[in-house]
Amino acid sequence: MQRTALMQVAAAAAAVTLAATLGASARPQATTIQVRTTMDAAQEVPAPSGDVAGARGTFSATVTRSGTGASVSWQMSFSGLTGNAVAAHIHQAAAGSSGPVVLPLCAPCQSSASGTGNLPEAALDALEAGNTYVNIHTPTNPAGEIRGQLAITAAVSTTLDARQERPRPRGNVRRARGTFTATFAKLGTSGTMTWRLRFSGLTGRAVAAHLHAAPRGRPGPVLVPLCGPCRNGARGTATLQPAALAALESGRAYVNVHTPRNQAGEIRGQIRPVPLSID
Repeated sequence: MQRTALMQVAAAAAAVTLAATLGASARPQATTIQVRTTMDAAQEVPAPSGDVAGARGTFSATVTRSGTGASVSWQMSFSGLTGNAVAAHIHQAAAGSSGPVVLPLCAPCQSSASGTGNLPEAALDALEAGNTYVNIHTPTNPAGEIRGQLAITAAVSTTLDARQERPRPRGNVRRARGTFTATFAKLGTSGTMTWRLRFSGLTGRAVAAHLHAAPRGRPGPVLVPLCGPCRNGARGTATLQPAALAALESGRAYVNVHTPRNQAGEIRGQIRPVPLSID
């Protein structure tokens, strides 16, 4: 009983520490965001009819904050439809549900189409909540043949070295270097990260690497384990929970690599604020 109580206290303390680390600055910093989706028939509601197994599409856009919502500059391509693309729209609804049009894109549409438009405030809020989608309509499927839920995306790169690490590492770490690159996709309150890590000149083998939460110059708790042990060129995909997304958006996230000599971390790289929400 006593051990269980101690574990609960430790877990609560860790949660408080993480909340304090993120603090009030864990807010959106961007006035422009990127959104993207892949469309297929499996996501469409109601389910389309006909031979739609090969129907595919991609949609990407730049969304920029305006006084009454946001402007949208978009590109779209598609193939394998059952017929002509008679129209395409951005709709407002959660995945698995259908909803009203909030931005007409084209009618009729050609693959490699592009254009501009405006989203009202309510639709922008829905986009950030993961509740907007793009779909393409055909004569066979006038309600929609292919669909994709819109996710907010971003890419980052950071350089790792011993000078950024806290506490300061021991040994000859002057040549220890690394790079971390990642792409992020946020849908509502969760997201994914596809990453790659390179390093050289360490004092020993890389026993682990993590994504941590802390501002520059301070150590912080682990948000996402990346690898352990790690090889140069390691890569992977991870799910991001709200705390990790908040740390990334506020610039309070870093990556580091641990070695036997420097178990707290030998090289570190702070990640610049990631534009995953619009200010």
